[in-house]
Amino acid sequence: MKIVFFGNEQLAQGLKEPITPLFDGLIEHDFEIAALVLPRRAEIKSRDAKDLKIVESSNRHGVKVIYASEVNLSETLQGLGADVGVLISYGKVVPDEVINSFPHGIINVHPSLLPKYRGSSPIESAIVNLDDRTGISIMKLSTEMDAGPIYVQTEIALDGTETKPELYKKMAEMGADVLIDILPDIVDGSIKPYEQDEEQATYCEKLEKSDGELDPTIDTAAELDAKVRAYLDFPRTRLDGLIVTKTRLLDSYSGEDWPDIIPCANDTALQILEVVSPKSGKTMAFTDYLNGLNGSKI
Repeated sequence: MKIVFFGNEQLAQGLKEPITPLFDGLIEHDFEIAALVLPRRAEIKSRDAKDLKIVESSNRHGVKVIYASEVNLSETLQGLGADVGVLISYGKVVPDEVINSFPHGIINVHPSLLPKYRGSSPIESAIVNLDDRTGISIMKLSTEMDAGPIYVQTEIALDGTETKPELYKKMAEMGADVLIDILPDIVDGSIKPYEQDEEQATYCEKLEKSDGELDPTIDTAAELDAKVRAYLDFPRTRLDGLIVTKTRLLDSYSGEDWPDIIPCANDTALQILEVVSPKSGKTMAFTDYLNGLNGSKI
């Protein structure tokens, strides 16, 4: 089986340490990767520099890297004679002529239980919405965003303590294991996909910096804590301009006026545990930060 790999495996926005378990795993399991396709060449100083990790892996394994913006992609792919495409976090719509250049189409790994959370921030959305489960969907790519038929789904239980980096790593590794296991069955036709229920489809948007602003007058402590966990790395959560990286829900709140306790909506309260120092840019205990301000509140 000869494969063309699309994307950088960056399942969530802004992560500092992207991993490549599927790309590396396919190679380790003796699948032949004919090429890696990225939308465009990354600049080292740009936000797209995350692409460089998978490029490094490609160079290490001797896999050709193709930048779609620099070639006629469908013609280039036809010359490779690949059986199937595998796509994860490509970030661009793939046209029909590219999908159809593979005898078995392109298989997509998506980090949600589709049709829930189609779009660019499904991991963050599951955490922010306090879901009790999420999962991985292995699907057949279509030109409509995340709407293709599904081969298999695997659920992940959520306990309300997950951070985005933790859940991203778990989902990336699980997605790799599942796809590597079933890819031969997809190609030989043993597994048939089923259509998604369009009436159940929901969508999540690309995150912006403004999404990280915390407002305890509107959100409950649980909702704010979820945002802190979901938006680590990007867009990062801010309270009155201070970046907050770790919080704790209080079991009860009777109006204590402590500098590290934030009253929230519905008579709930949140304890601030860690913040980013505005001076050093390093994460520090909030109590240490307050001591530096002589005990002043935020």
